[in-house]
Amino acid sequence: MKITQDSAVFFRYSLAPVGEPLAAPTDEDPVLSYLHGHGQIVPGLEAALEGREAGESFSIELSAEQAYGPRDESLIETVEREAFAGVKSLRKGALVQVNDESGKPALARVLNLDTREVELDLNHPYAGMDLAFNVAVVDVRAATEQELADLSVSN
Repeated sequence: MKITQDSAVFFRYSLAPVGEPLAAPTDEDPVLSYLHGHGQIVPGLEAALEGREAGESFSIELSAEQAYGPRDESLIETVEREAFAGVKSLRKGALVQVNDESGKPALARVLNLDTREVELDLNHPYAGMDLAFNVAVVDVRAATEQELADLSVSN
């Protein structure tokens, strides 16, 4: 079965910034699943998967715009250090979990910190980067009515 709108797709992948070494996905890598055509993965990868079948492997390079988008400087925020009172290993470069504007959990990278404030970057770690992907399609099937209603694929 070819990947088309509303297909349940199962795949493995590896990625790296363009120009850096990129391994092929292996059987030890987790199998990810998504509903095709619903914007659940980066747009360029979803477009590249269209029409593929289980057993196919391919490589693709995506521009930042086709992948995780450009960096957004408005996603750099400064918060009071006391917001991280329970975090023992807070340091520059660390990833910390925060809540975004809608209250959903999100990851942020600590850019700078001092005794009063912490500067956070809420951009995706790969935002602004052109990326190379190696992809292996593991399985493709029609999504169930429940999966379409939930916009979530059952493994």
